[in-house]
Amino acid sequence: MQKSRKRSQRRTTLLGAAIGSMIIFTFVLTLIAPDLGSRNRSNADLDPFATPLPTSLVIPTPDPDPQLTGRPPYVHSSGLFQTFLPAGDDWIVDEGESVQASAMARVVISSSRRLVVIHNYIQPGVEYESLDSLSANFLTAQHFAGAWQDYGSWEETARTVGDESVVVDFALAAEGYDYLGRTITRLWQDWLFVARIVVPANNPALLDLLQTLVVPTFQGFPALLALPSDWRAYVDQSAGFVLRHPPGWTVAAGSPGRPATLRLSGADNNERVRLWTEPETPITSAEAAETWVRAATTVGAVLSVATVQREEGVGYLVAYRTLDAAGDTHSALAALLNDEAGTLFVADLQIEPPDVNLLDTPSVPGTYADARQSIAEGFIVLPVSNRSAAP
Repeated sequence: MQKSRKRSQRRTTLLGAAIGSMIIFTFVLTLIAPDLGSRNRSNADLDPFATPLPTSLVIPTPDPDPQLTGRPPYVHSSGLFQTFLPAGDDWIVDEGESVQASAMARVVISSSRRLVVIHNYIQPGVEYESLDSLSANFLTAQHFAGAWQDYGSWEETARTVGDESVVVDFALAAEGYDYLGRTITRLWQDWLFVARIVVPANNPALLDLLQTLVVPTFQGFPALLALPSDWRAYVDQSAGFVLRHPPGWTVAAGSPGRPATLRLSGADNNERVRLWTEPETPITSAEAAETWVRAATTVGAVLSVATVQREEGVGYLVAYRTLDAAGDTHSALAALLNDEAGTLFVADLQIEPPDVNLLDTPSVPGTYADARQSIAEGFIVLPVSNRSAAP
């Protein structure tokens, strides 16, 4: 019995010594590397502009014919831009926390099979007089240290300041593997457009190919970029339109290629926007626009009609009064846009006040100014090349 107690005491003593050693080791380690516990934080915790690592650990043999074309461009959920979407079922699209306080919108398109990362983002409020100034004062070593923070090492290998963009090449390394990186940075007004591409180091031809595919496709929608940066978007690539709208609006009904209804923030059931398309319905005059509205809705009076011009699609805005089922009057605004094929794209806003001309901007109540702007300026038709088949 006494021997058993002694063995138990020795085990307790040894266990206590081990725990004490672990505590001392942990304390010393925190002194040597106080940030160790935070090194596995996500990109969003560290730098929202960082480009993630490829996820596979097997370097593929270069494919002389990667067959990347054939899909329509990817339209970002913010409605602000589109970019190249490679063909194939091995590509993953991740917007992450795309629209932040800085109004940055980003998307990462990656393939673990090909070890490729395509990282696109846009950022407002970047004011440089020239690409030379952008290159010297923005695209610095500090900037790229954040961009490549997930890589074990990075080295700039070439830089070209062209007429439209700054192209910077990199040698990257991570987890024992080598990669090639390239950033293509350009300015549009006060917006920064950045495309970063990462490929295995043994495949420089793929890097060049992706640049030729990504850069022409990575474009913003000017009308939508001009709207408030915190607005959201309803994107329907099947039907072929985008509506940017104030935050707080909710989707009450709708799916790709089908009519949709959005409720205004804080609105009751009568304040809404309806979105739909009608094939082979060209509207070629203000008179035709008024006639169509009278036929499509219960109209108390048409108040005014205005012509609108978009990069894709032309048409008319029609302000009118409408009657609900109970016979009560409400104010409304319809945006009617045609594409080249004669398809009609409709965004129809209805609000509670009965006596507002939504085309007479000064008379619109402040609570509805954003809704009026959304229909009048934030509704666009997508090019046919951007449209996808309904699921």
